[in-house]
Amino acid sequence: MNKVHALYSVVSGYDKNGNMVRPRIKIKKTSVDFATEIVGIIGLLLLIGLPLYYFEKLPETIPRHFGANGEADGFSGKGIIWTLPIIGMVMYVGMFWLNKYPHIFNYPQQVTKENAERLYTIGTRMIRTLNSIITCIFAYITYSTIQTSLGNQDGLGTWFTPVFVILIFGVTGYFLYQSMSKKSQTANNV
Repeated sequence: MNKVHALYSVVSGYDKNGNMVRPRIKIKKTSVDFATEIVGIIGLLLLIGLPLYYFEKLPETIPRHFGANGEADGFSGKGIIWTLPIIGMVMYVGMFWLNKYPHIFNYPQQVTKENAERLYTIGTRMIRTLNSIITCIFAYITYSTIQTSLGNQDGLGTWFTPVFVILIFGVTGYFLYQSMSKKSQTANNV
């Protein structure tokens, strides 16, 4: 049973009594971190602003779903345009808040005092980057829904699904590689 508790401690960051065993440190943001957050905030403003601006111009029925080929294949009332902005705002705020607590993230290796800053920096950058990408993607989907509804565009485009998948998995894979790499032993090399 001790081996199970020891493994659980390594993987989760908690001891057998449920106490956090990882160091808690504040991660300093770089100019790249601030730029990534600005991109996310711009995406969030577009995500909310576009429906506000276009809502009265929308027809009563608009696309609510796009297939893998990027074409609209489901339709609903125009009030559905608020779904992604609401989800996006909750997600953005939630991930922004979560990013303040990197000691609770899951990591591919044991977090120690020696590697905590490096792993926390990588983890917070990954969450920040994914948050910005997903918010911008939601803004693009909202924009495309509006433009498709108004007859100015024909769906998301065939490129959307592969680009979306490559972005999400590429970013995740990159930061996961960084966190497992022995070459990037300092937080400044991330």
